[in-house]
Amino acid sequence: MAELFVPKIIDQLSDVLVKQFGEKVNLVMGVEEEVANISSKLATIEKVLHDAERRRLKDRSVGIWLEKLEDITYEMDDVLDEWNFKIHRAKNEGTQQNARLQATLWSKVCSFIPSLCSCLKQLPVRSDIALKIKSINDKLESTLKEADQFKFISTGGIPDSQDFQRIMTTSIIDESEIYGRESDKDALLDQVLSKSSSQGRKGVQVISVIGAGGSGKTTLAQLLFNNDKVKNHFELRNWICVSDPFDQKRIAKAILENAGKSSQESELDPLIQRIKETFSGKRFLLVLDDVWTEDDSKWKPFKDSLKDGAPGSVILVTTRSHRVATVVGTTHTHQMTQMSDSDCWLIMQRLAFANKSGDLCKKVERIGQKIAEKCKGLPLAAKTMGSLLRFKDTVQQWQNVLDSEIWQLKEAAVELFPHLYLSYNELPPELKRCFSYCAVFPKDHEIYVMELIWLWIAQGYVRPRRRGERLELVGREYFNNLAMRSFFQELEKDGHEYVKCKMHDIVHDFAQFLTKNECHALDGIGRNSSSERARHLTILGGTEEEMFSSRVIDFGRLRSFITFFETRIGGVVPQNLFCSLKCVRTLTLSRCGLAEIPAEIRRLIHLRHLDLSHNPFKELPEAICDLYYLEILDIGLCQKLSCLPERIEGLVHLRHLHNHNTDELCQIPQGLGKLTSLCCLTRFIARSNSDDLAILKDLNQLESLCVEIEGEVDFGSAELGKKVNMRGMVLIFSSGTHLIETPSCIETMEPPPNLEGLELHGYPGAQLPSWLVTKSLVNNLTKLMIQKPHNISSLSALWKLSSLDELWLMGVEKLECLGKEFFGVTKALHENSLDALDTLSNSESSSSAEAIAFPNLTKLNFEDCDNWTRWEDSSEDDEEVAVSIMPRLEELQIKYCEKLEALPLRILSKISSLKKLNIWRCSKLRDRYSDKIGDDWKQISHIPQVYISDY
Repeated sequence: MAELFVPKIIDQLSDVLVKQFGEKVNLVMGVEEEVANISSKLATIEKVLHDAERRRLKDRSVGIWLEKLEDITYEMDDVLDEWNFKIHRAKNEGTQQNARLQATLWSKVCSFIPSLCSCLKQLPVRSDIALKIKSINDKLESTLKEADQFKFISTGGIPDSQDFQRIMTTSIIDESEIYGRESDKDALLDQVLSKSSSQGRKGVQVISVIGAGGSGKTTLAQLLFNNDKVKNHFELRNWICVSDPFDQKRIAKAILENAGKSSQESELDPLIQRIKETFSGKRFLLVLDDVWTEDDSKWKPFKDSLKDGAPGSVILVTTRSHRVATVVGTTHTHQMTQMSDSDCWLIMQRLAFANKSGDLCKKVERIGQKIAEKCKGLPLAAKTMGSLLRFKDTVQQWQNVLDSEIWQLKEAAVELFPHLYLSYNELPPELKRCFSYCAVFPKDHEIYVMELIWLWIAQGYVRPRRRGERLELVGREYFNNLAMRSFFQELEKDGHEYVKCKMHDIVHDFAQFLTKNECHALDGIGRNSSSERARHLTILGGTEEEMFSSRVIDFGRLRSFITFFETRIGGVVPQNLFCSLKCVRTLTLSRCGLAEIPAEIRRLIHLRHLDLSHNPFKELPEAICDLYYLEILDIGLCQKLSCLPERIEGLVHLRHLHNHNTDELCQIPQGLGKLTSLCCLTRFIARSNSDDLAILKDLNQLESLCVEIEGEVDFGSAELGKKVNMRGMVLIFSSGTHLIETPSCIETMEPPPNLEGLELHGYPGAQLPSWLVTKSLVNNLTKLMIQKPHNISSLSALWKLSSLDELWLMGVEKLECLGKEFFGVTKALHENSLDALDTLSNSESSSSAEAIAFPNLTKLNFEDCDNWTRWEDSSEDDEEVAVSIMPRLEELQIKYCEKLEALPLRILSKISSLKKLNIWRCSKLRDRYSDKIGDDWKQISHIPQVYISDY
């Protein structure tokens, strides 16, 4: 993706020269002119890249030119990496050399000789990098000359024309050709004609139908628009195909003309005024099909002119983007559902069997049904495949289509992918690259969002807009933008952030189509997607021989080597892999049965992301500390690993160390304390009578930390209170830990001030730590998990956590009765509620006259509380106390609490926000509430979703 890398390289070229001179390390002399020439050429090329990228899919010669340019940018990126690395190494060698010279009495005599030797050693380095820079300059010169033949349009020149023309839609539809949309139509019809919209509801409803390209949004809108009930319900019906660009004057004129009003005006204002006059006081349905603009200012004049429609008026918007739905002020969203395989087959069948003999139709029917399954519920894909099969007249031809990947079929590139390309073409360069990189995943793979972002970062696709901006935050913004444009599906959230997702198979096919010359996959069963210019290799299976026998793979070009093995010992690693990978940025070797990590790993100087998780090796070689650029090291679940390398401070750019579930790892080297870029550390061991926590003192970039505590430790030396970036912390107390001092070590800890998530495992104290309800945590903590506390029986302080969104209480052994104090209903409140409320209103946790227990809690979970028998309910006396309890609670889950006899029904009845009640493996609660007919059941039947199960 040259459009992404060219500006990045221009910036890096100047940075590396400044760095070389600033560090007073003259590794590469006399190349300033060459560098200036490269920067100038790249700046010229940058101006035409947008036009070139737009034309690459339709003009193969432009695609070839871009591929050559991309090769050059990759080569330049590698050279800059190498140059920076050698500046760093030379500086370190100089520092070490000076230290040695100062330590000897003969420093004045000997200083000349080592300096001369050092200079002589650097001469080949200078020549090597300088020659590479000169070669790149020559290649760019040739590439720039080739560009003249294409007559590219420079940025800021003639406005863009569309690569693929958007189809203008109309309201007309043949309903006999539509399958599988009854449930969608009924749901949307119910919303459009709902009583709330027709009986005095103020304002105009805006309903957005959202789905990926080809999912049937327009078809659904047409079905609704032509429904007889809709025709009778609305005084005015108006269909406008908006498309892109959002031409305000054209749209305004179309709205008026469709309403039977002629429009000769040439300015927007009089057109908008006439729309206001035409629609005011009338109940109308306005369909705006295929809306793309995310510019609120373009939509606002229409919104203002239509706001005076009669109650029940509806604006129906179809769009691919949740961002668009937000901009137009959506009051209800309808997400397109996936069509069934049988309905896809009906669509295909109508097209594919046209003018075919009945005998052939019978023979190919089973094959056709399997092809329909590959459409994965996308009606456009079913239409495309049906049109393709119309011209296939033998069983073998149908079988060939079934055996081919959709992205490999020429017809898909002509008929199907242009519809997806419209969404893709709207993206900025960095999002285009991030999306297409998703082709490295297998189909139907469950993608962990954070892992995907780390892969993007390792490839250099995530670029901060300002110095110091966290790459993960920028990457998450990239992901959210793609998700809102329907590039991902089955999105799963934890709190307010996406944690997992999948890609629709057809969208994945499109990503493979875009990267067919860059991504290569080996599956071990002979079905390999091949590329002669592979940059990213995905291993799904196969032997060492299969990996290296493939002539199309040049391991020296690879920037990603990614394995996807599901079993514990899932695959093999070629013996000479670490010598063959010369440019790799991402190397994942999870579950590869690695008993040893070879010292040759130091050769991978470009490496950013190294995943060695789930392997049986016992140690990491010191050579791994030479990986200057390494940012992410995953050694999680390497259960035989006994130590980390002593020279770990050499990993100066390391930001994430994932070392969880490494049970044999007993000590953290002191050098870890010098990794000041570290953001995430998933296992740190703090032992009794040691100063281990002092290692954390200067790690002020930490955002998440897990500490295993063995006995009394000095938390003060960690200076956690200064770690303003810390958002998540886990404290695990070993089974032998006892808090014997007064105050205990945990009480003296100053927590990170901006902590949002906290987990306490095996907490040994009799009371929860007092700092848990200090001002900073009360105002910031959103998720709290307390698991297997040994001595706690009261949880009375937790209700003060005003920002808490999720609370998990697991394995609270001594909990027998959960009293009303859990909700802040105390004896003091009964004796003198006004005085008590005054006290509460002046406390850190309440600023109003009414005390609110857990004011922002949405999820409450109890699990494995074996001795919990009673949950105290409120009484009539409590009604006089002004305490509001969990006003936003949506989900209550109780699991494996066999002795709990009853729920606090008076309390639950007053929590109107409660939507889900899940009861699992709680025998007494099951017996009381599962009959769904008795008085007990009636008291919880108002909750919309109640699940009671033994499984």
